[in-house]
Amino acid sequence: MVPSSNCYELLGVSTSANNAELRKAFRKLSKQLHPDTTSMPSDEATRKFQNVCEAYDLLSDPVLRANYDLFIEKENNLITQKKEPYLKDIQPVQFSKSIGVRRPLSGGELFSLLLLSISIFLSLALGVFIAFLRGGNLNFTPSWLM
Repeated sequence: MVPSSNCYELLGVSTSANNAELRKAFRKLSKQLHPDTTSMPSDEATRKFQNVCEAYDLLSDPVLRANYDLFIEKENNLITQKKEPYLKDIQPVQFSKSIGVRRPLSGGELFSLLLLSISIFLSLALGVFIAFLRGGNLNFTPSWLM
């Protein structure tokens, strides 16, 4: 995560920004801060560019963004809890990026799997047909076993 900085402030967007606004802000900042296109020292530009990339990755994923929002809310509550001790401590939900990421196969992917299985079946059938035409024996013993 981005150290000591709010991801929303880093990208310059509000907490209610949608994905289009996030992407627009990220593209603008990445053009300004990319080490190949800026006049900043390369170490500083690389560090800032990585922070912007990490902030965008975090906020563009809906699950991670919800978890981050809970984390920010918890921090704000801890600050106000010193003033108002009756507020309970909010625990952020821990999510894993790998859980629930499986998506259904698209039509193009299903079609390519169909073509792959048909080509394997036809190759096998062609090999057996050619062996039959040559009069080959289907009970072939490998030479390394003899």
